Amino acid sequence: MKNILLISGSNRKGNTQSILEIIDKNRQNTQMLLLKDKNIEYCKGCLACHKMIDCVIKDDMKEIIEKMIASDLIIFGVPNYFDNVSGLFKNFMDRLHPLYKSGLLANKKVIFIYVGGGNENGTKEELHHSIRGFVKYLKLNVIKEYSFQALNYNDILSQQEKIHKVVSEMSENL
Repeated sequence: MKNILLISGSNRKGNTQSILEIIDKNRQNTQMLLLKDKNIEYCKGCLACHKMIDCVIKDDMKEIIEKMIASDLIIFGVPNYFDNVSGLFKNFMDRLHPLYKSGLLANKKVIFIYVGGGNENGTKEELHHSIRGFVKYLKLNVIKEYSFQALNYNDILSQQEKIHKVVSEMSENL
């Protein structure tokens, strides 16, 4: 059985977290990680991680990275903030820099779920662009990207059919 790590890049318990919770309830061997509940300091840009795997900053990133490495699939829930990833998710991406040189996530299967208030295609296009370097430099294996239109609290709950289609497709990709 494959281990799936769900990572929410949202600052609140809203649509992004809700869709990941639905996936979590419909899949086995999942673990939910809410970045908003973790202590993640800002990258200092010291480049010490070019010489060693561990970051010099002592916070929750070491634990998060260990969970990412141990997973078979990572599903990132990414909210759209002004046609970009949330600041929380951007900070998280920056702090994964130690994995750039080490290659510890190379070829790791990942799925991105984008959630924004605007048009689904526009959200997907903008957020795909925002994570392009992250995927490229960590050499992630993106097996699928999904986009949902949901702005107000619980808008996502009206899209159960689409969410269950996503869950079903995930089974095919494992």
